[in-house]
Amino acid sequence: MTMIILEGTDCCYKSTVAEKLSKELGYPVIKGSSFELAKSGNEKLFEHFNKLADEDNVIIDRYIYSNLVYAKKFKDYSILTEEQQRAIEEKIRDKAKVIYLHADPKVIKQRLRDRGDEYITERDIEPVLGLYREVMSDAGLHTYSWDTEQWSSKEIAEDIIFLVDGVIYEESNCN
Repeated sequence: MTMIILEGTDCCYKSTVAEKLSKELGYPVIKGSSFELAKSGNEKLFEHFNKLADEDNVIIDRYIYSNLVYAKKFKDYSILTEEQQRAIEEKIRDKAKVIYLHADPKVIKQRLRDRGDEYITERDIEPVLGLYREVMSDAGLHTYSWDTEQWSSKEIAEDIIFLVDGVIYEESNCN
C-alpha cells in the first residue's frame, strides 16, 4: 500500500513526474486539490481529502498541503483546520510518501512564461514559495524534497520509484 503525494508550486514538474510514475508503477494519478475544490467549503474539502486518504497505490497531484498554501494566498478559498490536517496525516502516515518539488523563483517564472497559467501569475510565485516553505516545514509527515532546477523529471521519478520499491520490498519481507 503506497500513496505518492506530489506537492509544490506551478511549473515544478508535478504533473510530468506523476505521468512518469504512473507509467512505470501502474498507479493512477488523481488530482487531489484544485482551485475549484477550494471554493466548495470546508466540509466538502475535508470529505474529499479524507476519501482520498483511503486510496492505495495512487499518485496524488496536490493534496492537503497545496490547499493550505493556496487558501492562505487566496482568501476566498476554504482551508482545512489544523485538526483536520492532522487527522488526515494520521490516516495516511504508514503509506504516504510526500514529495515536495521546488525551484528558484526565477526558474519557475520563466517556466510559467513558457507555459502560461490561468490562475497563477509571476508575481504570485515568490509568496506561494514562501507559503510552501512554511507549510511543508510544519507537515506532520516526513517529506522528501527535490529541486527541479537541479534534477530532471526523469531523475526525480527514478528516485521516487527506488524509494517506493524499497518500501514494497521491506513490506514483502515482513510477511
